[in-house]
Amino acid sequence: MRGLVIPIVTTVLMVGAMLYQAREIDPVLCEPPAVRLGEIAGFESEPVEVSEAELTVLPADTKFDKRAYRDEYGRQFHVSVVIGGRSKSSVHRPELCLPAQGFLMTDPRTATVGDVDWHFVTLARRDAPSMGFAYTFFNQAGYRTSSHVKRIFRDVVDRSIIGRIDRWVMVTVYASTADERTLRDFLTKLKEVIK
Repeated sequence: MRGLVIPIVTTVLMVGAMLYQAREIDPVLCEPPAVRLGEIAGFESEPVEVSEAELTVLPADTKFDKRAYRDEYGRQFHVSVVIGGRSKSSVHRPELCLPAQGFLMTDPRTATVGDVDWHFVTLARRDAPSMGFAYTFFNQAGYRTSSHVKRIFRDVVDRSIIGRIDRWVMVTVYASTADERTLRDFLTKLKEVIK
């Protein structure tokens, strides 16, 4: 009998959780964070148009802000802010779309810059120099993570238990150089214009 306690308790908890989730709820869609890219001292910048593919593939309530920055040495940093809507498909792991764009992703790592966790990778294409790339996620409640798994777990709990649809923001940064120190310096400055 003692050996049955754990399976019985586990079954009761799982069935209870499934019944709780099966109830009809209409989750509340949270207000999106007010995120806009701004000017950075010492950089030239210009807005970038949202691509036709982004407008076509991603849900209609997805919001975008994109900007290209150039420093005094000619190094470029392309920043995209994607704010998700009701659908979970608005914000996704870059590992899903970058290989489809012809990039080979290498050397994945996570690092904290300031108080923000970023996921870094090096991007390579045939006959082109390597590029630095970093991304992070945050929501309207201020929860930040560079982990897609943690973001998904939080989203599942919020949608199914709390009854709330978070408005996730994905910030991606492409750098024209693969030098991580240069990218980290830029991310430090970017934090001041993206809240």
